[in-house]
Amino acid sequence: MSKDKKILFIPLGGCSEIGMNMYLYGFRSGKETEYIMVDAGITFPNPEYTPGVELIMPDTTFAEDNLKDIKAIFITHAHEDHIGCLAHIFEYIEAPVYCCKFTALVAKEKIRRGGGNSSLVRVASPYPKMIKAGPFSVGFFSISHSVPEASGLVIDTECGRIFHSGDFKIDKSPVLGEPFNSKALRDLGNTGIMALICDSTNVFSEHSGRSESTLSDNFVKLFKEVEGMIVATTFASNLARLKTLAFAAQETSRSLVILGRAMNNMITLGRESGVIKDFPEIIPPRDAKSIPRQNLLVLASGSQGEPRAASAQLARDSYMGLTIQEGDIFLFSSKTIPGNEIRVAKIIDRLERRGVEVLEDTGGRYHVSGHANRPDLEEMHKLINPSVLIPMHGEYRHLREHAKLAKKNGIRSLIVTNGQVAEIHPDSNASIIKEVPHGRVFLDGSFLVDEDEGVISERIKLMNNGIVIVSVLVTTTNPYLNFEVNFLGVPTIDDAKARLIGLLEGEFENSLSKQKASEATNISNNLIETESRRLINRFFKAELGKKPQISVCIHREDY
Repeated sequence: MSKDKKILFIPLGGCSEIGMNMYLYGFRSGKETEYIMVDAGITFPNPEYTPGVELIMPDTTFAEDNLKDIKAIFITHAHEDHIGCLAHIFEYIEAPVYCCKFTALVAKEKIRRGGGNSSLVRVASPYPKMIKAGPFSVGFFSISHSVPEASGLVIDTECGRIFHSGDFKIDKSPVLGEPFNSKALRDLGNTGIMALICDSTNVFSEHSGRSESTLSDNFVKLFKEVEGMIVATTFASNLARLKTLAFAAQETSRSLVILGRAMNNMITLGRESGVIKDFPEIIPPRDAKSIPRQNLLVLASGSQGEPRAASAQLARDSYMGLTIQEGDIFLFSSKTIPGNEIRVAKIIDRLERRGVEVLEDTGGRYHVSGHANRPDLEEMHKLINPSVLIPMHGEYRHLREHAKLAKKNGIRSLIVTNGQVAEIHPDSNASIIKEVPHGRVFLDGSFLVDEDEGVISERIKLMNNGIVIVSVLVTTTNPYLNFEVNFLGVPTIDDAKARLIGLLEGEFENSLSKQKASEATNISNNLIETESRRLINRFFKAELGKKPQISVCIHREDY
């Protein structure tokens, strides 16, 4: 192999946060580099730091600058933090998209809704089948997770073999999908893995992970004890959890109702793909009214507090004719994603005010993670036995801890954060060689806003400080300026508007007298705005101890 041929690893998202996964692998030969993209995910906004934002996705400037060199996109599984921005990137990246059957159905629907070309989505056969994409050959290696048909990726080039773990857990008896296959992974490791790019989400969890199948008895026990209606929420994509809950309902003679478009859609796609073959009967919400409350299990979307989802609407009032009341149980069979705590807490508070008992996951009775814990990561290290480990899917503290764990087990590691370009060497090493453009892009309504544009920071300032709008009228018939002020989001102060107008008019009257100006039209717009801002800032610093945003609108009769 020529020394001028290299493998590059470039995370654009997912290597400084949990979520927003997007990775580029590059094969450099001489001066030319060809790429594949792995995953195209989003992260969810925090209303405190990104008010008004629908979702957040990676800045793909670097990918856009290398469009002709991106040979294919590979999606490991159908979670939003891995597939959520696929429709948006199709506005400029139109490369073949490869994924397993269930994920392909989700991908096609997203691309169609976004107006893209869904025919570019192709169903991949499992490893050892390999897909050729330029200088890369990629295989989908079945692995257990909390969504059907999750896959790690075997990535081959003439420089060597890489294993991209994707999200995974050790689950040898999953409710849906293939069990974790230690032998197959060991056999893969024996082929010689140059680098393991590995999930780091639960690196701080010291105990071994648990199987999805361990939850069934807990649900059955709970459902038997509750005398009222049970509403349970979880991730819509967690079909295994939905199945576990549904069969627990069946065993305890509870009829099953599904509330929420996302959840119904996922079940439909699960059936269409063949992932779900024996799901219990679902009754329409309108028929649930005639069934005694103690005989109902309602599965509702919105486990992360989404304000328009079924869970939030039930907490506020009702949804599709169903109401929740005292004596009922609301069960969170999920983990709250960091940043969503406030929204979830609001739902819990509203439910408690209704007299509803809220059960969150306590001691792992009602939820198990879909990610590998620390002992499971060590097991993956042993099975794959890579020359070098690069942690992914984590905040920096997760990446650092995972690198320390690898070192403890005698494996070299390299921490790579978003935007950094790592060169992976066949000689059991890797290094950072440069940095490329990276960051975040916000979906604000239907418009994409770059984080550097300042729109969101301005919105935060408005949220924290309010705004003062000043209208200034300059006329040829009045030698002085006329002011009108309006406050938005500013505390009401006695006579504040009148006193502020008096201050502005008085100061400008004095200024005109000192300048011996015959009339206000001689003052420039720039001077009016600059001086108005100075006076307003001084006024509110004295009155409130803070500075609101200021908008000065100047109207000239002579223009």
